[in-house]
Amino acid sequence: MRFGILALFVALLVILVLHAVKGREANSVSQGMAALEKTKTVAAEIDMNGISAAVTSYFNDHDEYPDNLGLLVPRYLPTENSIIDSWGTPFQLEKDDQQNLFLLSAGPDRVFASGDDTKRRL
Repeated sequence: MRFGILALFVALLVILVLHAVKGREANSVSQGMAALEKTKTVAAEIDMNGISAAVTSYFNDHDEYPDNLGLLVPRYLPTENSIIDSWGTPFQLEKDDQQNLFLLSAGPDRVFASGDDTKRRL
């Protein structure tokens, strides 16, 4: 009888330890994923700063904004990768009804106009 209770206690202890370790690993993974997304968001904002400067330079040289961001490469931006956000989606230019120009990133879900986009007025 004592052996059975001891075996049950050891099995319960092993289950609790495994559960605690698994919970800690899951927490570490979710924290790592959150940190990665934050890093990608910051990188996209930095890229938008560079693109914004390139659009301004283009405007100063041509007295008009580019129709698309591809026109900025290679004179104003070094490569085609310069106009792709951290999640692999090309940035977009958009004009509103008042002809204001905006630079957009689709964000983590890679879909424009879905709520997680980053939009900057140029």
